[in-house]
Amino acid sequence: MTGITLAGTQVTLESRADESLTATLYRAGYAMRIACKRGGCGLCRVHVDQGQISYNAHVCESVLTPEEREQGITLACRAVPTSDVTISVPEEGRLRCVAPAFTRYALREQSGAGKGAAQAGGRDWVID
Repeated sequence: MTGITLAGTQVTLESRADESLTATLYRAGYAMRIACKRGGCGLCRVHVDQGQISYNAHVCESVLTPEEREQGITLACRAVPTSDVTISVPEEGRLRCVAPAFTRYALREQSGAGKGAAQAGGRDWVID
């Protein structure tokens, strides 16, 4: 398993093997702006600040240019972390916690440290 840290927060989510960034976010109770879920629209762009990703399917250069890839921009619906990563979601991506109770539970289960750790630094993160 690899960890996905949301930049600017103390939230780190565990990604399952071959699970995309989007799938991990949604499984943990987060949502972001998406549309096609297959790499064709480019709405799920995120920036990989640290770490490495690979793609579980082809991504067209018309959706994500080589220059964007070099800058660390990726499509969350197709990107699979191959190491621990830190990602930044642009404001237009509208990352938000849509299931705070579930997120607290998921974080508690990951940490094994009890209720305090489940709250991710003592607060629920809502990023709008």
